[in-house]
Amino acid sequence: MESMQSSTVVLGHARTPFGKLGGALSPLPATSLGAAALVGALERAGLDPSEIEHVIFGEVLQAGVGQNPARQVLYKSGLAKTVTAETVNKVCASGMLAAVNAMRLINSGANRVVAAGGMESMSNAPYLLKEARSGYRFGDGTLVDAMIHDGLWDCYFGMTMATQGSKVANELGLTREAQDAFAYESHHRAHATAQAGGYADELIPVKVATKARGRIVRDALPARGRERIPATIGAPMNAFDHQPSAEFTFDFEKYTPFVTGDVPFTAVERDEAVRADASLESMAKLKPLERDGTITAGNAPGVNDGAAALVLAHADYAREHGHAALATLVDHATVAWDAPYIALTPAMAAQALLAKHGMRASEINVWEINEAFASVALTSANRLGIDPTAINLRGGAIAMGHPIGASGARILGTVIAQLRKRGGGLGIAAICSGGGQGDAVLVRVD
Repeated sequence: MESMQSSTVVLGHARTPFGKLGGALSPLPATSLGAAALVGALERAGLDPSEIEHVIFGEVLQAGVGQNPARQVLYKSGLAKTVTAETVNKVCASGMLAAVNAMRLINSGANRVVAAGGMESMSNAPYLLKEARSGYRFGDGTLVDAMIHDGLWDCYFGMTMATQGSKVANELGLTREAQDAFAYESHHRAHATAQAGGYADELIPVKVATKARGRIVRDALPARGRERIPATIGAPMNAFDHQPSAEFTFDFEKYTPFVTGDVPFTAVERDEAVRADASLESMAKLKPLERDGTITAGNAPGVNDGAAALVLAHADYAREHGHAALATLVDHATVAWDAPYIALTPAMAAQALLAKHGMRASEINVWEINEAFASVALTSANRLGIDPTAINLRGGAIAMGHPIGASGARILGTVIAQLRKRGGGLGIAAICSGGGQGDAVLVRVD
């Protein structure tokens, strides 16, 4: 059994509510949602933003968003220009990979404090006009939906992942009734958790300005980070002796999406897609997405907007600076398989992680397996030998939504929150991603 030692601890995490396509969060671009989540995580961690050295955010639908969306997030959040940033895309695993890459940097000694997360505004994904650059000599052009093309389309077999997932569910012998029952439970649990205030340790409300489009109303602007020149730069090195011109001096208040004062807003406090009135009878009436298939709009997640963020640090740094560690990110495993069979990959990744540490699935106290479809969660539970009722105890993506770049970071936060509520233990967050890959992260709360 490998030693379960890791230097990376989580100091804070937060997520926005998840909105419906064209819903209350649709006026906000993905980078503003990412900034809202990051500011929330920083404030919950009690960190001075000057302590952040690097930012990693996942996003899938980057067309039209602008250069390096993660860098935009840090500027919008008030972090200093000397903070570095990178954006990652591993489809649905993007937010998880961001946290994993942060863990790798911290464990290697490259950084001490890193902010990581994921974001997506599927409402704002543009349409693309391919071949327009070289010109159309004759006939019509075709608009391509970037949301489908870059996020929901299997490019290896030329079909949507919903269609493909339906074919695979049939192949695996998953019944419509079992998938509907799992989906109903997802809504039931998510609604019950929200009613009881159970998401308070995960979710931060977002006040969306109703007249100033694209703005988020706050009581105060986020704290600003100070510039930090690398400590290794000595006096003989003058490359950093520079001040920008007046034209290129950054104006934070103009750029940030956050505003204060008497600005009308709509408070988004809950996940929009959760159905309090969900029933097996209503689900049974829905037509399958594929002829003779079992996947429907009821047992699959919607198309959503939202973001999630975590603040991670070296355990020694946290201890020396008086920061409380919420959890330790112990380890990560990733696998790849045939592209259509994403239903298999979360269990494969989790099994690889368990085997690496000489553990059994029964030793894990909290399981979060992203509900790309009910069929994915059911298949994962079956192959790991877990009772399906023991996973996603707060509900999952079928109910609360699946903003594809954000979900991997969201389920990590959910694992941490549940472990802390139960007084500690071990948890695994596992997720599949387009192209036939799977990722899993082992989390410990002492």
